[in-house]
Amino acid sequence: MISSLAELGGQLNLPSTTAESTAKKVVELLSEREGWLLIFDDAKTGEDLLDLIPVTSGGQVLITSRNPQFDRRAETLLLQTFPQEEAARFLRNRVGDTDQGSSAELATRLGGLPLALEQAGAYCRDSGIGLRDYLQRYDSSRARLLRQGSVHNRVSVEATLELSFDWIGRRDPAAMQLLRVLAFMAPAEIPRDLPTMNPSVLPRALAHACADVVGLDEIIAALLQASLLTSATAEHIRVHQLISDVLRDRITADGDRRFRWSRTLRTVFPPRRDPSSSWSASRWAKAALALLWAGVQVNERDPDGWSRAATLLPHADKVWTHLANEEVALLKEERILAAQLFGELGIRLFRGGDYAVAEELCRRARRLGQEVLSDTDPRLLRLTSCLAQVTNGLGNLSEAKDLYEQILSVHRRNHGEDHPDTIQTMNDLGGVLMEQDECLPHARHMCEQVVSTRLRTLGEHNVHTLMAMNNLGKVCRRLHDLSTAHTLATEVVRVGSELLGEEHPDNLVWMNNLAEVSRARGDLEEAHALHQKVLALRRKVLGETHPASIVSMNNLARVMRLLGDTNSALQLYEESLRLARQAIGEDHPTFTAAENGVRECLADRHRLDDGNGSS
Repeated sequence: MISSLAELGGQLNLPSTTAESTAKKVVELLSEREGWLLIFDDAKTGEDLLDLIPVTSGGQVLITSRNPQFDRRAETLLLQTFPQEEAARFLRNRVGDTDQGSSAELATRLGGLPLALEQAGAYCRDSGIGLRDYLQRYDSSRARLLRQGSVHNRVSVEATLELSFDWIGRRDPAAMQLLRVLAFMAPAEIPRDLPTMNPSVLPRALAHACADVVGLDEIIAALLQASLLTSATAEHIRVHQLISDVLRDRITADGDRRFRWSRTLRTVFPPRRDPSSSWSASRWAKAALALLWAGVQVNERDPDGWSRAATLLPHADKVWTHLANEEVALLKEERILAAQLFGELGIRLFRGGDYAVAEELCRRARRLGQEVLSDTDPRLLRLTSCLAQVTNGLGNLSEAKDLYEQILSVHRRNHGEDHPDTIQTMNDLGGVLMEQDECLPHARHMCEQVVSTRLRTLGEHNVHTLMAMNNLGKVCRRLHDLSTAHTLATEVVRVGSELLGEEHPDNLVWMNNLAEVSRARGDLEEAHALHQKVLALRRKVLGETHPASIVSMNNLARVMRLLGDTNSALQLYEESLRLARQAIGEDHPTFTAAENGVRECLADRHRLDDGNGSS
């Protein structure tokens, strides 16, 4: 900047002995004149411009920088990536290619980054190829293409990013280490606190920085100043897809070179200041896997854990893809960790209502676990339990029953009848058996045994005891022992509201059961009020399309029909049918219940019309 201003001073015939004094005179001269534009391109920090900006309103100063922290010196304008449609249109116009499919796909691959879009467009124009041809080259030779400039000496994407990598590496090694870990995750929101979840798997500098929230803030700020994070909020951070791609390619290339020349380098050069610079791609990916495993450890019945699982899922898929594609064989423990991660993500997404994704995850998790774990290993039993819960929720009762019986057999053999794992599995199996009329007596006996053990070992004021009492109440209702069912359901809701709060998803399950007991007893007004309350709270807490909310719609519609409000019941059943088709599919029992409800309401209306007509 000094030399550029001094050069301008020469053109203005300003006499001076040094470049610094000439630059100062230029600034003073511009402060006295009007009608000029002064551009500082790629400024690093505000301090670099100290005393170099003319103090006047007679001209304009434009500063470009990858550092967003210029708001105290200038009015800032953040240059965002192009939206997908705009990026695709830019490519078509730049290349003169009308292929909308290829332009949309390439725009997605490049993440809307203007520099990458321009490079791709220039490459196509310079080499005479179309967007589809570029896509094929990008799939097979991405790293090489990103290193390409053009015949017009445009700087490549890789070269531009390498400058930022080198700058941040010198300024803050911990920040560069964090970026390397994040590069193996998906180009999506990452929980901001994820690096703090398991610092032991991280390089020393990064682990030390993540020991407290302020240290993490500092390295995130450094990455923002280098424009190496796409976004950062109080909850999430995000890395652009191309930044991750280029950095992973760099790590892989460095690893290949180190492998070929490791002996020579060891004898000639001293160790690098940052030991993690020698980490292989697989080691960074394994560190990311360990962070994700730590990040999923939120109570599976806590809605916060459900939304967190949805955030972590694309990163788990991406990390596993990197590890599975590595030529280095994965250790047994790493395969187990991946299986556990997918299983825990699956059960949390199931509780959050994403049944289809949950089933795929839990089946994948159990399949991975079966490859490396024995049938009696507690970790495989947990994966089997997750799958059983999902299949039960999907209405696949036979498979759920078989899975729970396998687990129960192992627990009984290894631990005996009163062990907590045995009792929990009996409670889960009882929940499946009660859905089959021929198994109801057996289900009642099993649920009574579970309740007796829970009360003796845990007491009444315990969530597991309440779950067991709720299951027994449901069995009693289906066996028409309504007095026992009502006593149990009332007590569970009373204690559950004290323990968890009225709006907790588990308490809403228990309140729903109390409403169903009231309906079975003929207390339709009470049942209507309870179902109406449960539906409102489930929509508030879980959302309208959650399967539990759709179940509540069916239950409320059923009571409305029994109360004679056929039109309102039909309207609610039709809405339930629409949401069930969208959220859980036509094979789910909840969809069938809504379909039957619509049919019954229409039949009621037809009978009423016939009755009116005959009179």
